[in-house]
Formats: sequence, C-alpha cells, structure tokens
Amino acid sequence: MKRAAIAVLALATSVAFADVAVESVGQTVTLSDLKSTWFWANDPILQKVSLTDFESGRAVGMVGGGWMITVPVFPHHGGEFLVPETHYSRGSRGDRTDVVTYYDPHTLAPTGETLLPPKRAHNTLPFGNAAISDDDRFLAVFNMVPAQSISIVDVKARKFVGEIDTPGCAMVYGAGPRRYMMMCGNGALMFVSLKEDGTLAEITRNERQFDPMSDPVREYGVRVGDVWHFVSFHGAVYTVDVSQPSPVFAQPWQLFSEDERKDGWQLGGREYIAIHAPTHRLYALMHRGDPDTHKQGGTHLWVYDLVTHRRIDDAKLLCPGFSFVGEAILLPARWTWLYNWITNLAMRADPRARPDLIAVTQDAQPRLLVSGEFTGMVAVYDALSLELERRVATGNITNMTLTPWLSQP
Repeated sequence: MKRAAIAVLALATSVAFADVAVESVGQTVTLSDLKSTWFWANDPILQKVSLTDFESGRAVGMVGGGWMITVPVFPHHGGEFLVPETHYSRGSRGDRTDVVTYYDPHTLAPTGETLLPPKRAHNTLPFGNAAISDDDRFLAVFNMVPAQSISIVDVKARKFVGEIDTPGCAMVYGAGPRRYMMMCGNGALMFVSLKEDGTLAEITRNERQFDPMSDPVREYGVRVGDVWHFVSFHGAVYTVDVSQPSPVFAQPWQLFSEDERKDGWQLGGREYIAIHAPTHRLYALMHRGDPDTHKQGGTHLWVYDLVTHRRIDDAKLLCPGFSFVGEAILLPARWTWLYNWITNLAMRADPRARPDLIAVTQDAQPRLLVSGEFTGMVAVYDALSLELERRVATGNITNMTLTPWLSQP
C-alpha cells in the first residue's frame, strides 16, 4: 500500500513537472480575413464587446465596452469601426469620461478617440443610441440627462463638432448622407440635417405618425436599404423610406390576426425582429402573455413575407443554453435531448430565461442567431429550415446585444 502511494505520488510529480512549452506572451495576432460568420455581443457586466465565430464556436477577440450597454458602429467602407463608450475613474463612480473610440478591424486595437460631453444616454436599449451618417462622415450620439440632444462627431477629422438640442425626441437613426431620424414623444418623426462641416442645417418634424397612447411604436428598428422597419406594441409593422425629402410612415400592416390576439400572442424581447433582405423574410420573437409583457423574450419564432405580409413559417424555440461566468455548460451529444428538456423547463418556469435577442446573416445560406441576457450562449439556427445547428459560447456572462459584423441587411 505504501509502495502504491509512493508510485502515485511519483507519477503525479512527473506529470506536474513535465516539460511544457513556454507560452509566448505579448503577441499581436492580425485578423487578415474577416468572416461573415463573426458576430459581436455586448456584456455590460464584464464591460466588453466580444467577437465570436458561430461556425467554429471559437472566440475571435474583444474590445472594451465601458459602462452599460455598448454597440459597435460600422461605417460602410469597413476600414475601421467605432465604439461609443463611457468610463468612470473608479469603475462605477468617480469622474466620468464619454468617448468615441476608433478600432482597427484587423488588430482590434484602438487607433484614436474623440472626447464627448459626458451626456451619453445610459439605458437598457440595444439600439438607437448612436448612428453614422450614410456617407460615413459624421457620427451622432444620443444624449439624455434628462434633456435630449445628439452629439455630432466628425469621423474623418476625429473631432467633436457640437451638440444639437432635440427636445421631446429620442434615439437616433441614419437617414441620409447628412441626416438623422429621431422618434418624438407625440408620435411624430424628427429629422436633423447637417451642413458640410457637421453643424446644424435644419430640423424638421412631420405630423404625428402613430398614437403613442394607444399603440406606441417601439424603438428597435431594422434598416434594409433606405427603408426602416419598426413594430408597435400591438404588432403593427411601420416602414419609412428615408430617401424621401419628407419621410413619413407608410400604412402599417399587422403581425397578428384577430384570433391570434384573442389567444394572447405578443411580440417581445430586446432585439425582437430580424430581416433577411435577399429572401424578404421578417423574423419575430413571439410568446403568449398579457399586453404589458412586451419586454419578455420569445418562446416561438414567426416568419413573415415582407412582400405579401403573410406568415410563412414558425417554430418553437429551444433555449440558447446555459453558461457560468462565460463558460458553456453543455452535455455530451448523446444527451442533447436531456439538455434541451432541462433548459426549456427553465424557460417555462421563468420568462427571464427566454431568448430576447435575434439577428440573421445576409448570405445565401443565412443563419439565425438567438440569445438572451440570462446567458452567454448563442443558439445558431438555419434561418430557412429553422433547425437548430449548434450552440456557441461568447465568453460573456450576459449577452445584451447581437450584431453580425459583415452581414448587415
């Protein structure tokens, strides 16, 4: 017995002190070939935005996100990307610094920054807090302190141009080479146009486009070409063509039939719609619930034809999966059925465990990404067959946004 113990100790010692290659630190890896299978996911807990390859399931890189939710902004030319950030000198308190940081897409290293007034809006919305003009020249950052305004940054010169007051109107959306769109509390749309130097040219408002008291339009939108798509609390789809001189919402169409409304079907989540432009498909997160459950995630996915406005497919969603401090919690492949049963049981027990984020790639074989704030996992579906292909981990504790990098509609 004593000899056996000595043998085990000797074996453990030999393993512990086996020759292991010394890891080389301080390396810089260049991302030479950017891929359409890469996506960004923000984690405000770890204050980072992670980059993951959903095909290989491997982490690619990350950038610092700063305080609260941060979403990268991608100019059309692809030569760099921008991240509006907020930093506090003592983590969650102290002196506040708002900044737009410029990143090299191949090294993910910061290449410059522009200081902003410390007014950047902090909210739990995954979209509409910053927008780049269609010519990539100016970035608008939405402020709320609680007075509403936008800060204008000259991206080419990397300098702060000035602040434009937008009382009563919130969020910001690209709407032309020198124009931004905002939603107003009375149901109207505001358009802010800039001069060549980025200063204010004019502000225009149209008539009320929707009734904010009976059925307000939600802030998350998807742009395809010049057309923005938004959905109201009760499932009315509004579109606006921002190429027009005086854009207005087109006549809305409905996601729900009267019978579906009576059955309690609701649209819900954070990023609750996605569009695959080549096939004119709109994907929507759905669940049964009360009218005030619009922030709850979906149990089902409904698919619509944007041309006919008809529902053409639907599927019951599986849970994206569980993770712990960024690490995936998975079972062997033969136990996938058990894993699905356990995770879906959690979804039924607690609506917070439902997926509330969806995004779709724009290639010929599109993939639908599904995730939520309760996990760092992402479920990857075939966007045409709606079959689950795999689950991948982002390394995040929570996923608050999903942004495909090279697959914008």
